[in-house]
Amino acid sequence: MSQLLDKIFLIFPNYCLGMSFSQFYQNYEFLSFCFSSPLSKWVCNVYNITYQTNYFSMSEPGVGRFLVALSLQGVVYIALLFVIELQCVHTLRRLLTSLGKRRKQLPLMEDAALLPEDRDVAEERKRVLECQPIIESMVGSPLVLQELSKVYSSGGNILAVDRLSLAVGKGECFGLLGFNGAGKTTTFKMLTCDESVTSGDAYIDGYSILRDIKKVQQRIGYCPQFDALLDHMTGRETLSMYARLRGIPEKYVCGCVENVLRSLLLEPHADKLVRSYSGGNKRKLSAAIALIGGPPVIFLDEPSTGMDPVARRLLWDAVTRTRESGKAIIITSHSMEECEALCTRLAVMVNGQFKCLGSPQHLKSKFGSGYTLLAKVHIEAELEDSDLQLFKDFIESTFPGSQLKDEHQGMVHYHLTDKTLTWAQVFGTLEAAKEKYQIEDYCVSQISLEQVFLSFAQFQHCTERGRK
Repeated sequence: MSQLLDKIFLIFPNYCLGMSFSQFYQNYEFLSFCFSSPLSKWVCNVYNITYQTNYFSMSEPGVGRFLVALSLQGVVYIALLFVIELQCVHTLRRLLTSLGKRRKQLPLMEDAALLPEDRDVAEERKRVLECQPIIESMVGSPLVLQELSKVYSSGGNILAVDRLSLAVGKGECFGLLGFNGAGKTTTFKMLTCDESVTSGDAYIDGYSILRDIKKVQQRIGYCPQFDALLDHMTGRETLSMYARLRGIPEKYVCGCVENVLRSLLLEPHADKLVRSYSGGNKRKLSAAIALIGGPPVIFLDEPSTGMDPVARRLLWDAVTRTRESGKAIIITSHSMEECEALCTRLAVMVNGQFKCLGSPQHLKSKFGSGYTLLAKVHIEAELEDSDLQLFKDFIESTFPGSQLKDEHQGMVHYHLTDKTLTWAQVFGTLEAAKEKYQIEDYCVSQISLEQVFLSFAQFQHCTERGRK
């Protein structure tokens, strides 16, 4: 049994190293004793004490077999290290996955390709597919997505991301909007090489996320949806570590860290352990990690969640300065105010597809139906209901299809849904009726970005039903 275990344990480097020292010392002691005198040699022969005159003999108690095992282990483990560092396993797994599942996934993507596509989305796809993505990425667009798709096979084929094609230029902040389960976070995970890609490719600063994973990760900043921080480090230590990882010269590290801490109002908490941070301060630190060092492409996944209004404004200022310095920023958010403040272009993602694409004003003009009307009517205390009702009847008869959204203390909020109405018609009608219905004040505005976003809610299906 002991001989069997001895052979099995040869695969462990620590066992081989320890036994080498032990056997070497034991053999030395036996040789010293057995050759010290004729009587000692006779005792060794009588008691069958084994020894080797060659310390490196393959037979016991020589250490030859342990040294051979250590040499082989060194070769094997170094090869394994190279396999891990060069992402060979990731590449092999991706190839095997694509070979085994391609036949099942293709019909799913082909069915999705038959669905109608918005004109702006189609034009963006055409522009990306016609250009050389590597050249485009290096010259004017640090981020290029080319037919990027992701299909999850667990629990049935689920199309999470469907043929996204997009080019984000330098100095551009691109907003990715979508409901829960639309595929935003999956897209971010693929672009940061945290998730495998089913088909398509993306190029970051000219490097493919499939073939140049290490170079891609060196060129991105990422604020994940859920904080990934080291609790036993302080905020200053964390930012200093990431600044060095980004290649900032040592003499500039402290100044760079101080600037980021100051810009996000983290200075009072800089020397506290991260474990003691509130949720909002952890989000600030995650955003600071993404911004420090100024990588060419920055991904911000709901960065302002949990922040107070002051911190949120400071983050917006920091993101705006970064964008103006020529960096490409991709942001997801549930705050329409944040998107309007930061984004130069937006896309609404539904069931893994872009349903619309363009600037905030372009989307409001294209998909916003009608106007928003806020009016304050002067009412007498004893005739409150009748005065207000007369005005409401007037609005509903003058602007058919109008929807009352809110009513409080003489203030009414209407959505005028008629797309044929012009600004002049609405203002002219209200101005003419101002005295008759005692309108104290009124405001007519374009449909908000939030209302445009909500108009796509009917197309979003649950994961189990809509993505199989």
